[in-house]
Amino acid sequence: MNFFFFSIFLLVSSLANSMNLFDQDIKNSSVFFQKWEYKSDKVMGGISDGKAEIINGEDLFLRLSGNVSTKNNGGFIQVRSSKETLSNNFSGIKLKVRGNPSSYYVHVRTNSLLFPWQYYSGEFSVDNNWSYVEIYFKDFKKSNFYQPSSFSSSEIKSIGFVAFGKDFEAKLDIMEAELF
Repeated sequence: MNFFFFSIFLLVSSLANSMNLFDQDIKNSSVFFQKWEYKSDKVMGGISDGKAEIINGEDLFLRLSGNVSTKNNGGFIQVRSSKETLSNNFSGIKLKVRGNPSSYYVHVRTNSLLFPWQYYSGEFSVDNNWSYVEIYFKDFKKSNFYQPSSFSSSEIKSIGFVAFGKDFEAKLDIMEAELF
């Protein structure tokens, strides 16, 4: 009996220290894309082209897809969301992902970053099968030498899922995204 209550306690504790980034909004794409926004390097003269969409078939998930090109100093497509003040209790992000086999990134912007080219980057790889990846904030790399070396979850002001840095045909499917 004690084991049962201990198991329930562990389950509740783990749920309390996580935050679903998609909420129930993913079930309604018009609501979802009020919070999540597609952007490409076209904002700075690049020529990458893509889209973000909700796929609702056998599974329900977010798809980021398109042609990433480094021509004209470009090289990214992304879907990102601004975040309200978060607690300081999170140590990373957990994703359930698949896609065209490649490396993709989670980009985090914080309150201390002033310029649009500044971010912290966490890299992960996908293949054609659904799998879970965990990326700890302590492992994120800063984009510029003059940024602080690390950040806490309470400093996060936006989170983005990004295809970046090389010429390729990107397809990233994200079924779950959760801070832990």
